[in-house]
Formats: sequence, C-alpha cells, structure tokens
Amino acid sequence: MSKMKLFKQAEQMFLKGLTVSEISLELGIAKRTLFYWKKLYGWDKKRKESMYDKSQFKEDLQKFALKLMDKIANSNKTNSQISQAEYYSLVNILKLFPELKELETSNKTPQVKKELSPDFIRQIEREILGIE
Repeated sequence: MSKMKLFKQAEQMFLKGLTVSEISLELGIAKRTLFYWKKLYGWDKKRKESMYDKSQFKEDLQKFALKLMDKIANSNKTNSQISQAEYYSLVNILKLFPELKELETSNKTPQVKKELSPDFIRQIEREILGIE
C-alpha cells in the first residue's frame, strides 16, 4: 500500500478516536512516523474540531426537536394543523436520542457502586461459590 494511502487511513483512524499506538499496530506504521504526521498536519486540531461539530450537532438537533414538540403541543390551542412530515421528522429525531445519550455517557467515567445488592450477592453465592 502506498504511503499516501496509509497516511489518509491513519489520519481517519486518529480522527475517529484511535490512539497512535493502536494505529501503529493496525497499519504497521512506526509510531515515530505517526507522531510526525500528527504534528505536521495538525491532527489534534482536526480531532478537536470534529468533536466540536458532533457536540454542536447534538445541541442543534435537541433544539429542533424541542421546537417541533412545542409546535405540536400548541397546535391544539391555535387550531393549526401539523403536517405529517413534521410528525415523521420528530419521531425520527427522537429515535436518535438514545444513541446520543449513549455517546454522552460513554465519555464519562463509570460510577462505582459502594455496596452490592442482595440479588447480586445471591447470584455470586449460587454461580461462584455453589451455595444454594
């Protein structure tokens, strides 16, 4: 594979969130070369801009969904009709929110429970310790 194709592939992988070490293992490119490309071509800046675009898109999508919901809620008061396309758009946007929420929570560090539930303790006793 040509060096230019490897460069483009490595850049795309970096922008998707992979580390230099992961890219090096995947493509067989020296880390030193990847760090050089990263610095020379401003991959960190591009990644930051890419992440900003995603968060901005999420905010815009939420605002648009809220406007549609307000319009639908107020349609009864104003006796105006809502088009089928607006209902359809809202339904499709709302389908995206669990994915957006999942992306948001995956970036946070997980919360550790401070105590075990009684059901979980019974499950450990049954499956690991063999106590019935």
